[in-house]
Amino acid sequence: MTQLDGVLIDTDVLVIGAGAGGLLAALSAKRHGPPGTRVTLVDSWLIGRTGHTAFSNAWKIVVFPDDDLDGILREIVAGNDGIADQILVREVLADSYARLKDFEAMGMTFGRDETGQYKRRPTRGLDIARVLYPEGGGLEFAWKLRLALEREGVQLLDRIFVTGLTGGESGRVTGATGIHTRTGEFHAIQARATIVATNAITFRSGFVRDITGTGTLLAYRAGASLRNAEFSYVRPGTPKFYFEGITFAIQEGARWTNAKGEAFMRDYEPDWADEADVPRIARAMAMEQEKGNAPLYLDMSSIPESMRDEFIQSKVQWMHNFFRKLGDEAKTDMFGKTPYYAMNQMTKMGIRTGSDCRSDVPGLLSAGLAQAGCANHFAGFHIGLCVGNGWIAGRSAIEDLDRLPPSKLDATEVRALHAETVAPLKPTAQAESDRILRDLQAVMFAYDTGILKREDRLKEAFDRIVSLDERFKELSAPHTHELVRLKETEAMLLAARFILGASLYRTESRLSHFREDHEARDDKDWLAWVDISETGNGPAFTKTPIPTPLCSAGPLKRRPTRRVDSAAAVGGV
Repeated sequence: MTQLDGVLIDTDVLVIGAGAGGLLAALSAKRHGPPGTRVTLVDSWLIGRTGHTAFSNAWKIVVFPDDDLDGILREIVAGNDGIADQILVREVLADSYARLKDFEAMGMTFGRDETGQYKRRPTRGLDIARVLYPEGGGLEFAWKLRLALEREGVQLLDRIFVTGLTGGESGRVTGATGIHTRTGEFHAIQARATIVATNAITFRSGFVRDITGTGTLLAYRAGASLRNAEFSYVRPGTPKFYFEGITFAIQEGARWTNAKGEAFMRDYEPDWADEADVPRIARAMAMEQEKGNAPLYLDMSSIPESMRDEFIQSKVQWMHNFFRKLGDEAKTDMFGKTPYYAMNQMTKMGIRTGSDCRSDVPGLLSAGLAQAGCANHFAGFHIGLCVGNGWIAGRSAIEDLDRLPPSKLDATEVRALHAETVAPLKPTAQAESDRILRDLQAVMFAYDTGILKREDRLKEAFDRIVSLDERFKELSAPHTHELVRLKETEAMLLAARFILGASLYRTESRLSHFREDHEARDDKDWLAWVDISETGNGPAFTKTPIPTPLCSAGPLKRRPTRRVDSAAAVGGV
């Protein structure tokens, strides 16, 4: 390509997104590739200091050699109500111990007890799976991975916001275009294989409000199909502070209560009660709100004083600093009665791939939460799955290098993408994307749209999104920062259409998809993925049956063992 007004980069494997999935994909590609393989990792922020991984505690499900691998697989499949790629999940679990050893070789430290055994603990909604975390939490985890990638010779490009995937009429992805988020400089990256690992779409909710997961929509525009749009990561949240530790607070005695002081979770989840997975907690909270029992609380008053500093001295460094600055006020807020609400944090919509993480489009793969391997991720399995599918995607990308011819960017296409990218730039414009965003959030965050769904309300919400989309088309950007915000808002509006469309299409209740007008789970008709594909006349929603080669997709028939043991220890429940 000639006469490019910007920066041209040529690489073998391009990875977009630097959370756990992208970091591991880049590492895997470099290690599986022959000497001299060029691997490039780009992110819209600073690699090693970006994404949900860096701002989490980095708990991970790891299956040790003596653990019951197939038992853990069965409970994760059951916990996904069958909406899972069983082959992919099993490989992720089977390789998790090897990845733990890789992390230790990079200098990460995982806690051990006085006998030298790893400190592991159970996680919400799962019985036999166990999680552990690196000292320093997600920030140390992500930063040490960055340092490892630098040592391995991976090219790291910070602050590049990807605006398009190239390939066009060729029927294959040949790289990407983007802009530097500070300077606005245009970049074109030519790649033989491209891995999208940009997280799932959010509506700027939760504790990392700048993670918007636009890569999934870029893949859709490039010809890939999406799936799982009707499912979301719904969880309890509070506007007062972010608390990354609800799961373990409940294990130590915290309880969900309503305005009447009633502990309500056992009414909705007889087996798991307060230790149910977060979609079930969110559903119960929404139903309590419908009954007029709000405000709702996480009552942590029963946690002993001797243990409280463990929650305030968080494994998440940024949260630890936050609570330290609050001082005694943190204890008042956290261990008093702080109102919580059911929050729709992000969609589970990802790119449809095989268990090898290859999409329908040659040259395009996916990893992290941008890949639709599961529709529900337990505490510790968010990052665990991202680590595993990132490793698989990087390996598959290297295998593709032997099959795919050298890529070549099309100059006309790149110029068109550049023109499309900068078209909204007008120095005299006002920065108004947040106005549209607030109205979008009002639609998608409503508990009777995002959590408790019904046909009439979903259709009304869809019409409101269409109206917002028309208003959005009138906006321009006075500078690069607002240009990026516009591109992200544009992706969120498209994602909202897919979420509402898929929620209307799936006429049953499953996981976080609660249809009040179709309350029952229906395996006969709906043990299937809902896939979204572009037809030329807009998106088409179709069902793809889910294979069950390794285990049943049905619920587990027994009461959770660790809940029985816990009940016996305290004299019954």
